[in-house]
Amino acid sequence: MADYRMIVVPYDFSTHAKAALDAAVDLAGKLGADIKVLHIVQSPIAVYGLPYPEGSTVIPPIDMGAIREDSMKALTEVIAEIDAPVKIEAEIAEGLNVAETLRITAEKIGADLIVMGTHGRTGVAHAFLGSVAERILRTVHCPVLTVKASE
Repeated sequence: MADYRMIVVPYDFSTHAKAALDAAVDLAGKLGADIKVLHIVQSPIAVYGLPYPEGSTVIPPIDMGAIREDSMKALTEVIAEIDAPVKIEAEIAEGLNVAETLRITAEKIGADLIVMGTHGRTGVAHAFLGSVAERILRTVHCPVLTVKASE
């Protein structure tokens, strides 16, 4: 069996991410691994396009520092609720493309395993929305375990 010492869990505060984190905590306890819970912050401009206020031609200032700070606070609260004898740390990364940012950050962290939630979309929803998990599986340097929350 591979030597999994660093597990990275991408966390978007969804039920699927929570299920993945629960699975990672269970695995880390059995393997003696550490966990990095990673939240990727995207600029609202990247996500929604240019947010022009009505009647304005100027893009309002976006305080990415505040967005990162709020994200770290929320992630820290999630981690504080976990009662497990494993080392769990929060990590915030910023990027325009979630899959690419996850790949780069996982390599930088030295991930031996990525445990991530998946919505399990199929058909038209998958075609239009794509799949971060699928893109990660194709490009990442380490194994990936996908977890879907029970409905």
